[in-house]
Amino acid sequence: MATIVCEIPHAEASRLRGELEGAGFQPHAVQYAEFSVKGPSVTVTYYTKKRKLVVQGSGAEDFVATFLGDGAVTSNSAASSSGGTSTSSAAPAAADIVDAPIIGTDESGKGDYFGPLVVAAVLIRPEDVPVLRELGVRDSKAVTDRNALLIADQIEQGWTDRVSVVAVQPPRYNELRDDFGGNLNRMLAWCHARAIEDVLEVHPCEHALSDKFGAESLIRNALMERGQGLQLAQRVRAESHPAVAAASIVARARFLRDLDRLGRTAGTKLPKGAGWPVDAAARELFREGGVERLRPVAKLHFKTTEKAMR
Repeated sequence: MATIVCEIPHAEASRLRGELEGAGFQPHAVQYAEFSVKGPSVTVTYYTKKRKLVVQGSGAEDFVATFLGDGAVTSNSAASSSGGTSTSSAAPAAADIVDAPIIGTDESGKGDYFGPLVVAAVLIRPEDVPVLRELGVRDSKAVTDRNALLIADQIEQGWTDRVSVVAVQPPRYNELRDDFGGNLNRMLAWCHARAIEDVLEVHPCEHALSDKFGAESLIRNALMERGQGLQLAQRVRAESHPAVAAASIVARARFLRDLDRLGRTAGTKLPKGAGWPVDAAARELFREGGVERLRPVAKLHFKTTEKAMR
């Protein structure tokens, strides 16, 4: 059984926790750990004091490549055979060169109990790269909420017909997840494909890149006629690419705007992510009106719903 240890900051661990619970990983108690979840062939545990994420199981390498990036671990073959531990820090991919028009896509809200699932697609050209750099475009996880909103406004105003956003609000999200048999990756692929095709309707383009969340074939199979000739790639840490980074910020800004709007409609502040503030807000809403009070604002398949009902 492989054991891989990665050092990651608390904020990244909180985001990861929400993403994993949203993807169906099952929480379980581990002494001294902030959280621990079990998924297919892997157990993931985070210890706050040492900022260590421990990934164990035969699926450890696949988990790290998918959720943390290929820079997180160089090898764990020794760990698999001898029971040892490989330790490293997650690192982003090298900077990307844009030498042709390309559509970048990314999502936001996947690991957030409250609010929509948002996928954005942004087409950029080589001459856009210096402008995006000047705007401060980078992975949205490295940008404050306030700056994400400001940068996204400038991207959407400057490249209006090259930006597409698919925002699946909670009621529709809960329906769609059932339509896709509970498979979040298939639903994500459908959203990425719709966003890409909205851009292609206005601007033909030969290349697209998205952050890796599952098999590349998922998005390709979801593309319709306009996207059939597209050279599509997926990779971990794709936010290092300017087009994906721009899409990441646009998606995050739309998520934040919609979360605020849903909170105002519900008459309460809806916290981001997952964890005790989210659990407390969900419990209060459930007390006020049961599951029907949660349905307009929450992704009901999260374990947070079960906690709220206890």
